[in-house]
Amino acid sequence: MSILYKVAAERAREYLELPEELPTRPAGSLATLTGGRLGVEWEHNTEWRSPRRRANLVSKMLRTSPILALSEELITGRVTSVRLTVKKTDQTSEAAAEALEQWLGLGKYEDAGGQMNMTPDELIRHLMSARIYGHCAMSESWRYDENANGGAGLYWCDLHRRRQESYHSYLVEADTQKLVGICQNVAFGSTQTVLPMRETLFLVHRPDLGWFDGRSVFRSIFGHWRSQQIAYRLLDLAANRYAMPPSQGQLVLDRFVQYANGATGAQPTREDFSAELADMAQKLTGLDVESSGSSHLLYPDYWKFDQRSQGHSFDPSKLIATASHHERVMAEVLAVAWILQGRSGPGASGSRSMVETQQVVADDAVIDCTQWVLNALNKQTVSRWLDVNFPGLSLEERPIVSFERGSIKTPFWMSSPKSFADFVSAQILTISPQDEAAIRAASDLPPMPDGTPDALDRRATRAGGRLNTPEGQREADRPGESRRKPNAFVQRSEEAEEE
Repeated sequence: MSILYKVAAERAREYLELPEELPTRPAGSLATLTGGRLGVEWEHNTEWRSPRRRANLVSKMLRTSPILALSEELITGRVTSVRLTVKKTDQTSEAAAEALEQWLGLGKYEDAGGQMNMTPDELIRHLMSARIYGHCAMSESWRYDENANGGAGLYWCDLHRRRQESYHSYLVEADTQKLVGICQNVAFGSTQTVLPMRETLFLVHRPDLGWFDGRSVFRSIFGHWRSQQIAYRLLDLAANRYAMPPSQGQLVLDRFVQYANGATGAQPTREDFSAELADMAQKLTGLDVESSGSSHLLYPDYWKFDQRSQGHSFDPSKLIATASHHERVMAEVLAVAWILQGRSGPGASGSRSMVETQQVVADDAVIDCTQWVLNALNKQTVSRWLDVNFPGLSLEERPIVSFERGSIKTPFWMSSPKSFADFVSAQILTISPQDEAAIRAASDLPPMPDGTPDALDRRATRAGGRLNTPEGQREADRPGESRRKPNAFVQRSEEAEEE
């Protein structure tokens, strides 16, 4: 049973009520530290204790296991297939949103490519490595383009991944233990450099479990991967052993005596026999363990070899079954089967209810991963980019990077178009310009050109005038809140007068 301590009522109120002065430093500690490192109770396996060891182990697991390599590709590939967009509202700055699309290569700049040193697909793949390794750090570099933004100039930001194998330790603030930098080993550990968080995009998978180290999705299947590798090594060892069955070597005495007499005619001694047998054993042993040399052995005619177990055969089924069991468990833990079967259509297998359930689970996982990656991107690099290029924007005017959920889950208007049309015709749903833009984007339709009548204009035409619609009446009451449109008849630029 836990230990209980009693305190007076006055002291208890100090712990329960809001303090008179709000604290600037949080109470307690974020983690148990021992000599500047995480306590041993956080990880009991040596391979997973330090960032460098864990990254080297994860890289080895990806190289040696096809199941793990496939799972990494499936998890990452489903996220990279999501269509990214720049989320805009009525208050969003159009100039900032267009510049953000031009920087990342989104929207109308998707086919032409963005100004970043990598495509959105490559950026998502680098960031998704945080699920495999536990965390991912990408350093930022800036360059100025004086021709961007209509000649006003913009700073473009490039991201450069820093490999997880080079992470050594972390720099934290003394009192709050807030992360301020990552110590990186470069040049095979001979020198160290610091990645400051002010210019680093740092993404951690499950920081609630692993602090700054995060938690790799491979951690839970480490035991199965290790057992699978042992089973395959035993299989290779047994196959190599039984490729050359055990043999018994004999020394034919009459032939050896005839050869040993040679020119002198002296009879061979006991030492001559022992030396010949030792030479035979040495050559056979070297032939067994040497993998780079020749597998053939030339021996004299006074040597004789007989197989000791000619009727024995090697059965690899037990070791293969053991390795297959661990591969199947790894596939189940990493939801490879769910992802492969979580689809509908002609290629689906199994019962319809099972496949649809797995499809929903797989789609929800993709939405969760995409939102997790974009939250870190918007909070760190995109926020700094907007502070540099558009420092005067308010919180409502700042655009963010979002994604089309319709590219993951089939939306209602696409799965049930007749019901959706009935809701619109019965005025249960009102289509806004944002809804039409989202439908066009999800259907791979081009955006509407400027000056095209929107849904409100079409309803006003059918009603006999804009003031005959509820939206038009609200616009007449509050004209300042109407949506602004460019005037096609006025195309001139005026320079602002200098104050």
